[in-house]
Amino acid sequence: MKKWKRLGAALLTGAMALSLLTGCGGNGGDKKNDAETDGTDGMPHVVMTYITAGVESADLGKVEAAVNEITKEKINVEVEFKPVSVFDIGSQCPMWIGGGEQIDLMCVAFTGLKPFIDTNMIQPMDEWLPENGPDLVKMHEAGDPIYDTTTSDKVYGIMTMSSPMGNGGGYMISTEAMKAAGFNYQNGDKITLDDLDAMFAKLKALYPESYPAGVMGATPRSGMTCIADPLGATAASGVVMGYDSTEVVNYYKTEEYQNFLKHVRDWYEKGYVLKDAATTDVSLNDYMTNGTFLGYFDEGTEQLRLTACQSYGKDMTILMFNDPHMFAISASQGAYWTIPATAKEPEAAVKLLNLLNTDKDLVNLLSWGLEGVHYEFVDKEAGVINRTEKFTDYIALGLYGDQRLNYYMGESSAEEDAAWNEAALENKTKGYGFCYDTTDMTNQIIAVEAVVSEYSAALETGSADLDTVYPEFIQKLEANGIDDIIADKQAQFDEWLKNQ
Repeated sequence: MKKWKRLGAALLTGAMALSLLTGCGGNGGDKKNDAETDGTDGMPHVVMTYITAGVESADLGKVEAAVNEITKEKINVEVEFKPVSVFDIGSQCPMWIGGGEQIDLMCVAFTGLKPFIDTNMIQPMDEWLPENGPDLVKMHEAGDPIYDTTTSDKVYGIMTMSSPMGNGGGYMISTEAMKAAGFNYQNGDKITLDDLDAMFAKLKALYPESYPAGVMGATPRSGMTCIADPLGATAASGVVMGYDSTEVVNYYKTEEYQNFLKHVRDWYEKGYVLKDAATTDVSLNDYMTNGTFLGYFDEGTEQLRLTACQSYGKDMTILMFNDPHMFAISASQGAYWTIPATAKEPEAAVKLLNLLNTDKDLVNLLSWGLEGVHYEFVDKEAGVINRTEKFTDYIALGLYGDQRLNYYMGESSAEEDAAWNEAALENKTKGYGFCYDTTDMTNQIIAVEAVVSEYSAALETGSADLDTVYPEFIQKLEANGIDDIIADKQAQFDEWLKNQ
């Protein structure tokens, strides 16, 4: 799901349209009032949003027909796709619901559910889950973070289960360069910033025209090196550090953040960091492919490592700063499947949602398209596929059902993903399950985030003098209200903890 975080700002703008459509509840739980809701042979007809990347596939009708072959047989439900661009969810869906259009199952992706709840656009599904979503209930009871309960004590959304899940920061390094420098680390080995000091020195001596510390102002990466849970918001509103703390603190004053800044400043002065790292607009992909960078900070999943190997045309090794772990889930981080107020078949929609999270054929049909048309198996037993030569334009966004059931494109990381997921669910911060409501601090957060944007690029690439710029940064954060935000977050967190 991390690759889509950049969509959040665009989607949040669209979601503001919700405020213009308050109080527009539809039929709610009243079912079968209209004859047109009946599908073939009188079976329930479920209208579900189908999320595109902006262009509707020419083969979408074929995929819909194949979906119906599965759903009619297994749950006696007929499915109709209602395409909508991922960029337009926050604007188009409220217009449909406000106009009373039937939508029984709707994806809300990368924007919080709270605006939809506050304007009565979606309804809780608790009453339908026990009978129509028993597998969803079992997943929740087994510890899978599948229910969205961050904004209410009711279940308004079922999260798309990503795989791998959670967080775990590391450093991705060219294997060839690492070994040439005399280091024989293996994937997943633990390192520290001090370890990187020694490695970078040898790498720079061997590759004087390259930069071992691939940091860039556009993507500050200090958070990869420590466990700092922003409790469903951003670090600009405070974090809890480590697994056991319940104290919300100013991330930018923590020992961990200052330690990162000291190391990266030293790297910059020694030539390990690109001189214009704070301002460059060249992509990481270009820097890694042409050898300008030898490595960079990133999440440590095997999927990302394999993707890096394919993208850069070289073997990469991922070294870890911390174990896989689970943070509080941001309201705008994931994708949730919801029951709109205008649903005419909510029970059938929950049945479909249940099937989406248990049926491997259905999940992969929606994720990859039709076998022999859009993909072909490289290794069927291992679930490894590749695109076919006939492949045209079927591109799904990984938003459908339990992604742990998905086939792997190119090379499987199933074993590594399973181990990662197990570890992540065992290593939860105290904030896991909490989500900070920023409503009362919106203006202060905007002001503080502006300060962070002003200073973080220079600080986190080592381009700024710490003796002068860092104190100025902290002073501006405090002048713009970061301490008030932290106090508000702490009060909400304390109240939430009382009820756990």
